[in-house]
Amino acid sequence: MFHNKRYAQASVSFKNAGRNREVAICDAYLLQEKARLTPTAAGAARIRAFINAANAFISCARNSNSKQANECLAYYGAAGECYSEARDLKDAGDSYRKAKQYSAAARAYREGGYFDEMVEVIVQHGNTLENGLRERLTLAARIHYFKVCFTGRLPCKYL
Repeated sequence: MFHNKRYAQASVSFKNAGRNREVAICDAYLLQEKARLTPTAAGAARIRAFINAANAFISCARNSNSKQANECLAYYGAAGECYSEARDLKDAGDSYRKAKQYSAAARAYREGGYFDEMVEVIVQHGNTLENGLRERLTLAARIHYFKVCFTGRLPCKYL
């Protein structure tokens, strides 16, 4: 049932079998599904729904053991998607980084205006970014920090 995306039924089955970890995973996917079905016009309710789903995925990732490393990465990636939908771009970028999805992390940081974090991703993982993304983000960072210098705000540590 889980593989057919019937999360509510799978959750009940896992609960009856005493498999609490799998119940939590099903519930996280169910929260994400419900958040996607929440109308955009609902505003704050939609944002809360995606934040709740993201937090559930983070919990699943933290409760994964070392044998489930790929699952853990998938949960962090799903959390990143949920945070992105909620426009919580700092947490989205952090989750994508934990999921080793560095292009998505850099994009989230850029969109949210978190240039220091974006530059860290470029410096640490620039050779893994998608074609042309590194150059575009580097240019955006240069422009941002150039503006910062001339408006009297403190520059970042990368200048």
